[in-house]
Amino acid sequence: MHYIIYFDICAIFILLIILLAIMVRKRTKGRNNSLMLSLILLTLLATLGDLGFAILSNSTTHLIDNRFLLYLSFSLYFLALNMILPIFIFFIYTSIGVWHVFKQKQHLTLIWTALSGVPFLAVLLNPIGLWVFHINPDYSVSFGPFVYLFHAVAFAFLVWSVLTLINYRKTVRMDKMVILTFLFPLVIASVLIQTFNQAFRIEMFGISIALMTFMITIQSSENLIDPQVGAKKYSAGINDILNIINTKKPSTLLLVKIVNHNNILMYLGQEVNDRYLRMLSQKMQEYAAKNRYDADLYYLEYGLFGFLSSDDDRKSAAKVAEEIRKYLEVSHKVDDFDVLADPRICIIRNPDDFDDFQSMLIFATSFHKTLPDTKSIMYYADYKDRSAFKVRNDLDEIISNAISNDRFQMYYQPIYSTVEKRFVSAEALIRLNDREYGFISPTLFIPLAEKTGSIHAIGDWVLRDVFRFMSENNLNELGLKYIEINLSASQCIEPDLVDRIEYLLELYNLMPEQVSLELTETAADIDPEIVDRNVKKLHNMGIRFALDDYGTGYSNIRRVVSLPIDQVKLDKSFVEKIDDPQMWTVIEDTISMLKEMGKEVLIEGVETEEVAKRFLELPCDLFQGCEYIQGFYFCKPLPEDEFLSFIRDHDKSKIES
Repeated sequence: MHYIIYFDICAIFILLIILLAIMVRKRTKGRNNSLMLSLILLTLLATLGDLGFAILSNSTTHLIDNRFLLYLSFSLYFLALNMILPIFIFFIYTSIGVWHVFKQKQHLTLIWTALSGVPFLAVLLNPIGLWVFHINPDYSVSFGPFVYLFHAVAFAFLVWSVLTLINYRKTVRMDKMVILTFLFPLVIASVLIQTFNQAFRIEMFGISIALMTFMITIQSSENLIDPQVGAKKYSAGINDILNIINTKKPSTLLLVKIVNHNNILMYLGQEVNDRYLRMLSQKMQEYAAKNRYDADLYYLEYGLFGFLSSDDDRKSAAKVAEEIRKYLEVSHKVDDFDVLADPRICIIRNPDDFDDFQSMLIFATSFHKTLPDTKSIMYYADYKDRSAFKVRNDLDEIISNAISNDRFQMYYQPIYSTVEKRFVSAEALIRLNDREYGFISPTLFIPLAEKTGSIHAIGDWVLRDVFRFMSENNLNELGLKYIEINLSASQCIEPDLVDRIEYLLELYNLMPEQVSLELTETAADIDPEIVDRNVKKLHNMGIRFALDDYGTGYSNIRRVVSLPIDQVKLDKSFVEKIDDPQMWTVIEDTISMLKEMGKEVLIEGVETEEVAKRFLELPCDLFQGCEYIQGFYFCKPLPEDEFLSFIRDHDKSKIES
């Protein structure tokens, strides 16, 4: 029989190209890469054995008897070929991220060992009785009765592979599922062709084409790598995190967040910042290699890096984290810039720490806000049971429950007039008292409510409750001119804000002059056109406006001038450094500037008698001094009943004394 060898030659050429690509890309580390390399080498050995057998058979004459070499070549081909499917089973488990399942189920290991041992044992014992195959007098090959045992084993592995893919289909993307199953019809077709025409050696060519497809798709990571950073992309990280959660795969996730990422970006510019991130990426991967931390590095955007390991290797993760921490605690030069990162590092263990994808993803992207503000390495397990952390982690649900079950409460902080020497108004401040967690600070739940959109429902509740309070209590009898209500940034751009406030004023029979709405600098500039329209319409109705926390942002004087602001509230950060002569000069100049612009001035955060006297003794006229003071020195925020009692008990004479 004359064997056609061209397909074997093509297969060898393809396999050598794949091997060269692997070496050039250095894709040899990690279980998945190692298994792919094993599949390629087994296929190459089988192809070399098949080619050697075919060449020897074609060239053998009655003058040269190569029967022994023929037998060795075919044995190499037969043994290597029958080991491809057992290794492919491992490849499937690792590719879809469920290798831990195989390790945990001892019976799977026993079945795999028993089935994989059949080829070795059969080939080893074949010379005794030639039960599997033998070389014919014409130097062709014939198979014995035991060859059907190999067919049964191959069929068993084939069914196992298919069932594994079906069982874990929800954890695998559809395109990946198609590629993984590509081997089956391709190999089956090539085997059938070669079975019916043994001279046509096409089987190894079919397998090499399948392996090349794997390399181009599943194994190729070029399309998953962020070229600017040199780490895997956000989308790849999301897919892999989802996989480990769904399969409960033991692993570690090492998170490194550069908190001052935005500042660094503004300082360096996009191009130089990309080089800086690439430098960090390379350094982190060097530390991982040095400590034998088998993990892929992902850039999860906005200065967040994540090492996702294939095993629960907390020890190696801790070593890498410590080296990264030491590296980032000093500044590094990028081009002509000195850059000092402000990092936060946290290690998560799965599946112990998280059992659902959404919770893990939220934590991974916000842990630098929810965990303590420290540069030490943190472990999620050390904090997940602490009450303060649980509040942060469950805050979205807490807010929803508070809205549904009326768990919010309004407090009121009196505002003192330096001109009239009495309390003339108050600021309404929302509080949240949860049944399980108790008091929760507004600085915690307000920012989250802004992000989730629940701030609109909270804002509506605040307006209604404060208007109700003013309606039920005669402000004139209390000596109060108005109540100040904070507007969030989201409320400022609501298209129906004016209509709703006008409706509430009419509903509760209130005068617009009894309401003062507070804006922050950020809110005032979030969408100037809409904010301007809403503020000017409300101001034309008679509602006062105050600019809150002046001095904490960029202090855009243009916005202060363009908006009809009646009062500017200087942030407590001015007060905290009042003993500094230069800061006092800044305070005086700021007040004078605002007064020349026709604005009333309120000082926030006054907590001591000494500070209060500094402002009370400052003459207040059209060009200097502040009209109002607010702070704990006069009174802390009080619940509604206590506030009413406080106002009634503190008249002008008591304040002056």
